[in-house]
Amino acid sequence: MKYCGIELKGDEARVISVEIKGDSYSVNPLPVDKFKIKDPSSQQEMQSFAASFQKFLTAGHFDAIGIKGRMTKGRFSGGSTSFKMEGIIQCMPFDISIVNSATIRSKLKDTELNLTGCKEYQIEALKVVLTMLLLPSF
Repeated sequence: MKYCGIELKGDEARVISVEIKGDSYSVNPLPVDKFKIKDPSSQQEMQSFAASFQKFLTAGHFDAIGIKGRMTKGRFSGGSTSFKMEGIIQCMPFDISIVNSATIRSKLKDTELNLTGCKEYQIEALKVVLTMLLLPSF
């Protein structure tokens, strides 16, 4: 099975592609692993983000797609641009799950990550995929 993990941070969507074979996983190399929005108030910029991200997801042929959830209130809440990106991604014709940060922490607290092929800024997206694998609904 092929999974896509997404972390929305600031004005970037950081993605990772992970293939599951038996009890192991491997990170697939991607031509693009970050999607950046320069001007979130520009309709053209947001439409360009939507088009390029949908093209990425379509070409990836993912069996499951997950986004790392962010807090909506408080000191560590997500920024407005990341919520705009999340809304755009959720409106795409794919089955997309939001994986809560607390769930990620609790499910992976005793798990050692194999970071082979994973760039440092993709680690949180990888954690989304690994959490999805441990949840019974996936």
